[in-house]
Amino acid sequence: MSDARAIIEKLNEEGLAARAHFQIWWALRNLALPDFYDAMNDYSYVNFFHASNAGHYKLFFLALSKIFDRDARALGISNLREALRSEGHNSIADQLEKRLSPLTAVVARLMAIRNQTIVHNDRGLYREKVYEINGITPDQVRDLINDTCATINEVARGLGVREGLFDDRYDEATIAMLETLRRGKT
Repeated sequence: MSDARAIIEKLNEEGLAARAHFQIWWALRNLALPDFYDAMNDYSYVNFFHASNAGHYKLFFLALSKIFDRDARALGISNLREALRSEGHNSIADQLEKRLSPLTAVVARLMAIRNQTIVHNDRGLYREKVYEINGITPDQVRDLINDTCATINEVARGLGVREGLFDDRYDEATIAMLETLRRGKT
């Protein structure tokens, strides 16, 4: 297996994780409220929802940061670009760069939040200040995930990989679970 193909497979995994965890977090924090508040606040499993909200939030940040990790040891976008070029896929590498370059500012803000509050707790900044300084909205994160996954898919197709990252059922599954819990309460 070529290096580029191996990196694409890992990026597919991380893209799917970013989409899934974002959609579940979004469903729990936005789509479910206020309709499912009583079901989520039931003493039998309220702690599960508190942990799930925080966990899914952190996990979509981590998955995205792994995609954009620039470390030479990481299987991220920057090493994918190098692998594509070394394997003679210069046009695919150029397209990858062209598609992702407009996202650079959002990626930088996302990585700053990740570094200052998700994987490290910056002593000089409270969490609220980190978000204020970096100013990234959930809609921007969703767009970043969608654009990144679409770009990874495009590169994958160019390499003959057919797996896709566009599974949008996680928010629907979360709401369906909450509906079942709510019905169970009556």
